Amino acid sequence: MKKLLLCVVVVAGLSACGQKSSSATTTVPASVVTTTTVTPVTTTTVASKFNPASGEKTIECDNKAIGAIYGEKLKLEKCTATWAVGDTDQDRWNCPKAGCDQTRLYHLVDGKWSTTAICYRNQPLTRYAIKCYIPNAGGATLADIPPSDVACNIWPANRELAFVEETGCTPSESDIQASLAGECTGYFTAVKLPIEKCDQGPLVSALQKKLRAAGYTVDIDGYFGPGMAKAVYKFQSDKGLAKMGFINEATWKALTTSPIPT
Repeated sequence: MKKLLLCVVVVAGLSACGQKSSSATTTVPASVVTTTTVTPVTTTTVASKFNPASGEKTIECDNKAIGAIYGEKLKLEKCTATWAVGDTDQDRWNCPKAGCDQTRLYHLVDGKWSTTAICYRNQPLTRYAIKCYIPNAGGATLADIPPSDVACNIWPANRELAFVEETGCTPSESDIQASLAGECTGYFTAVKLPIEKCDQGPLVSALQKKLRAAGYTVDIDGYFGPGMAKAVYKFQSDKGLAKMGFINEATWKALTTSPIPT
């Protein structure tokens, strides 16, 4: 009798198993359910080296009016409606006779002119090559220098050929022509862009070969002299590139497929 009951139980169990396995809907235990985790994409924010352009144009500096608001007599060199470059009075007790190597930036905010920073005249106004400081406070920040287009207009170093790749300013044609014509009194080894007049080395030789192959008259001697500068200027003009007489990134790509030297 016990054997008979055991058999009935076993048969019933097998029947139940058979019914579950043939079912169209199978319930999967929560413990074996897999979930896909979506990892948020992290975007890297690159710090800007410029303030956005403002559209301000240069105007004639009104030394008397700005000085009255500032509270001290000023001798200004370049001005826009809200920015100015110059110095206080003509006090040169701490400067050589040739002039000061530092200049003040002035900004008009809420009707009040104030000094935002003092900057070295031979350096461009950008975040990465900034040479400005706030007296008794430390280094200046991006908020203390003018918008990019204003800096191009009122700060001479921003338009110098040595810095236009960094500043984005347009150099004057007179500066370009003077650079093309001037002779080199010494040469420096070229290791990265920009490669310019008075550079020397293997990179210069490679570029001279590329220019010669493209039909431009240039000596292959490893020296970036006035002749090569004029050839580069002509190449840039023919290719519709910015005409500056030195090898920037765009000119390098137009001349060669080699990796850009950094």
